[in-house]
Amino acid sequence: MKVICFIGYSGSGKTHQILNIIRLLDEKFNYKACVIKNIHEHPIDNIGKDSYRYSENGAAFSITRNKFNETAIYIRNNLFIPELVNWIKKGPFPFHVLIMEGFRNTAFPTVLCVKEVSEIEEQLTDKVLMISGRICERASRRIIPGLTCPCFDIEKNFSEFIKIFNLP
Repeated sequence: MKVICFIGYSGSGKTHQILNIIRLLDEKFNYKACVIKNIHEHPIDNIGKDSYRYSENGAAFSITRNKFNETAIYIRNNLFIPELVNWIKKGPFPFHVLIMEGFRNTAFPTVLCVKEVSEIEEQLTDKVLMISGRICERASRRIIPGLTCPCFDIEKNFSEFIKIFNLP
C-alpha cells in the first residue's frame, strides 16, 4: 500500500487534484483509494446528535449508517498519524493507495499544492516530491527557477505522477 500526502493552503487545489487521482487510478489500473482529510475549521460530528452523545458519554467510537449506504465512524481521540494509518491498513476494506489531505509533518511522500509561486518556499519540506494545484491552471507544466522538484497538473501528466510515486 502506498501513502501520498497533499498539503497546501485552503483553495490551493488539493481536493481537485485528489479527485482526479482517485478517478484515474480506478480507470487506468482498477486501483481503489482511501482518503483521510484533516479538517481544521469545524467539528466533524454535530453537537446534540446521537453519534456525538455516544462519544461524549465514553464510547470508544461510534458508527452511524443511513439508508443511502453511507457509513461514518466517529472517534473522539487524538489519533496519531501512524496509528491511524495502521488501523486503516488492518481494516476490512481493501484499497491500494492511501491519500492524506492536509496533514503536515508526516514521513510520507508529499504533493505541495499552491496557487502562487510565493507560497512554495514557506511550505516546502524534504518530503515534497512535486508541486501541483491551482498554479498549474494556466499551464499544465511550470518551470520554477531554483526548484528541483517538478511542477505540473497531475491529470494532464498522470504518467509522470505515477513514476514519481512509484505506482503501478
